[in-house]
Amino acid sequence: MSWVPRLATWRMPSGPAGAITDVPGVRVGHATVVDATRGVATGVTVVVPADVEARPLPAAAHVINGYGKSTGLMQVGELGTLESVIAVSSVFAAPCVQAAMLRRRLDLEPDVGAASGGRSVNLVVLECNDAFVNDPREHTCGEGEFAAALAVAHDGPVAEGTVGAGTGMRTFGLAGGFGTASRVLETGEGTHVLGVALVSNFGVWGDLTVGGQLVQSAVEVPAASSADDEPAGSVVIVVATDAPFDSATLRRVAVRAQNGLARTGCVTTHGSGELVLAFSTTTGPVEEPGAELLNGAFRAVAEAVEEAVLSGLAHAEPVTGREARLLPTLRDLPLRPC
Repeated sequence: MSWVPRLATWRMPSGPAGAITDVPGVRVGHATVVDATRGVATGVTVVVPADVEARPLPAAAHVINGYGKSTGLMQVGELGTLESVIAVSSVFAAPCVQAAMLRRRLDLEPDVGAASGGRSVNLVVLECNDAFVNDPREHTCGEGEFAAALAVAHDGPVAEGTVGAGTGMRTFGLAGGFGTASRVLETGEGTHVLGVALVSNFGVWGDLTVGGQLVQSAVEVPAASSADDEPAGSVVIVVATDAPFDSATLRRVAVRAQNGLARTGCVTTHGSGELVLAFSTTTGPVEEPGAELLNGAFRAVAEAVEEAVLSGLAHAEPVTGREARLLPTLRDLPLRPC
């Protein structure tokens, strides 16, 4: 781990893996596709809650800024449930990944679309635009990448940075797309875990903030965007918890994710798509949580989102993509706080 997360101050303990997989039953898998000769740098990431396809989970979606093409969020908002694996990829791959998810469900479940009832399924695909370094005319992820990510989904420590859906994403003009973090909530109502996984593709160089301080490089960063560039971009955030929260409470938790983004220097511009999808793995009765548990969850999601953005930056590797564009990494720069 680089110096970056250590500069930030967090009050809550993380889980053993420091990842969304610290929430029992949640797995993550990546499929990464890189071919610099063709200008390809992209991938697919899946978040897999246990038994989600057999029993819908309490869920909620919160759109911070709606410049995006994700699918499935409308029904999550209407019914307050999640009934599919969550896939994340690039904006150009979202339709192909959704088609792959549908084909898999049709193969596995005879009653989906059957003449007897024609049961439908709500498939959730989240996206960010990686076209700065990934040429979608050369390669668009679909069935193969979705299947590969699903096949390797696992619990425990999770690869971060330029992997899976985060491969071709830019964060503050640098490489670093996929990040994850977790927090342990110890209250009078018991011990619970809240985890975050996100793909960040936002910000311009000069806005990055760590521990309340702006960060600058002692040398020029030619491939990074500057404060003169339009700070467009996106971030998609998945929040998981085993706390017994219903959809209404999960939405309140999801709203607080913006606090963590703001700590990193995110300003949520006109052309950015920021959204949050939160779910609970609880199998027991859902009751109105007390203030201690609620406030713990609100702090946990803010801290975990902030850490996940910084951790994605800290773990990234340099990426060379279309037109030989190079995304440098944060850890390789001679950095100094402002």
